[in-house]
This record gives sequence, structure tokens and C-alpha cells, in this order.
Amino acid sequence: KDARRVKQEIEKEALRLVTEGVDEADYACYALRKYGIRPGEWAEMTIPERMFCCAAIELEIEAMQR
Repeated sequence: KDARRVKQEIEKEALRLVTEGVDEADYACYALRKYGIRPGEWAEMTIPERMFCCAAIELEIEAMQR
């Protein structure tokens, strides 16, 4: 996939997560373990930034399951 398409997929997934709601705790834990994003850094992110991270994590997990 090219970078533009991946970005579009992440944005689409982020929009879904925002509209449906999401329990951020699991994503924050994953981001800490996988990427070293500390809880304070997570909390300081804007909602769109956190949802973008959640969407990217969701797509990464889906790709690993394939």
C-alpha cells in the first residue's frame, strides 16, 4: 500500500472510533508497551491525535492477525 492510502485508512478508522466511542485504556497501554508513549504524553494529546493513534494500532493489529 502506498502512504496516501494507508493514511486514508487510518483517518477512516479514526473517524469510526470517534463516532462509535472507544475505551482508550487498552490503546494507551498498547502505545506504552509498543511505542513508549507514556501516560502523560497520551493524556496531553488532543482527541483527534489519540483517535489517530488508536486507528493506527487497530490497523496494525488487524495486519498481524492476517
